[in-house]
Amino acid sequence: MATMASAGCYSYVPVSLQAVGSKEDVRLRVTESAAARLAKDLGTFSTEVDGQLAPEGADSVSLGVPIDRSYRGTTIGTTTQTIFLSRSEVVEARKREFSRSRTVLASAGIVVGFGALAAGIVQLVDQNGQSDQQTTPPPPPALRRPPIHHISLRIPIP
Repeated sequence: MATMASAGCYSYVPVSLQAVGSKEDVRLRVTESAAARLAKDLGTFSTEVDGQLAPEGADSVSLGVPIDRSYRGTTIGTTTQTIFLSRSEVVEARKREFSRSRTVLASAGIVVGFGALAAGIVQLVDQNGQSDQQTTPPPPPALRRPPIHHISLRIPIP
């Protein structure tokens, strides 16, 4: 839930590559040929890559991409893979920025969710218990079986 909330607080807005400073979080959309070349380094084919941008001269950029290492479903470490791209391979750059509207919506959703949870718990359990001014009703009388009348006949055997 925390991941959803933190993801909701940011958005990516289009910027020019020249406007992005060093070590800023960006999402780059790259050409398909660049995505095919990077698939060997990243382990997957994707035309969108997130990371920290650093200019590398007039015609290229480097991108530090976080790589999670996992063993049997458990993340055991994160490292950064640096990839290099020519500026012609970058189709679009988007900068990660704080989004006030998304933060307000995520916060409101969390408050409503916790409110609904609290209301459900109150309905299930009376937190105050019984009042001291009320008397406890006596237990119901024990169930009694009505007596069964037996009729017996003796038949003489000759």
